[in-house]
Amino acid sequence: MPEIFVNMGQISSSKDNGILTTVGLGSCIGVTLYDEKAKVGVMGHIFLPHSRPNDADAPPGKYADTGIPAMIAEALRLGATKSRLQAKMAGGANLFPNLNLNSVSIGQQNIEAVTTLLKQHGIPIVGQDVAGNHGRKMRFFVENGVVTVTAIGKDPVEI
Repeated sequence: MPEIFVNMGQISSSKDNGILTTVGLGSCIGVTLYDEKAKVGVMGHIFLPHSRPNDADAPPGKYADTGIPAMIAEALRLGATKSRLQAKMAGGANLFPNLNLNSVSIGQQNIEAVTTLLKQHGIPIVGQDVAGNHGRKMRFFVENGVVTVTAIGKDPVEI
């Protein structure tokens, strides 16, 4: 079964089988979309909540507001039906709490942006492991929709 690594700002997909993996989820959000009937899976590694006009050449997966629509489009391109898509997400940690004493952490901003966009598109979040103060690795088994999240120094958990 092929394993595809999804780096920061990237979106990758698979149909029928394969493992989509992303590592280094600190304040970033790993998002998966899955259509169980079509066996279509898409993973994005979202870096920031909102795109910036001076970063027009950025890959769509860099930002939540461009990444979520691009992920949906990729799922549909592979044969998914939007009404069957379900999401899972991990990350959004606050790794440096002393830096944001008077503001919302970038991790929390990412969680809120991804959650809002998925809701706007009518895609339910059926599993999540977000916030906290630790990094994560996320693996998405497209064959069956299982997503595992491993925090540094801990055993994997299924979300």
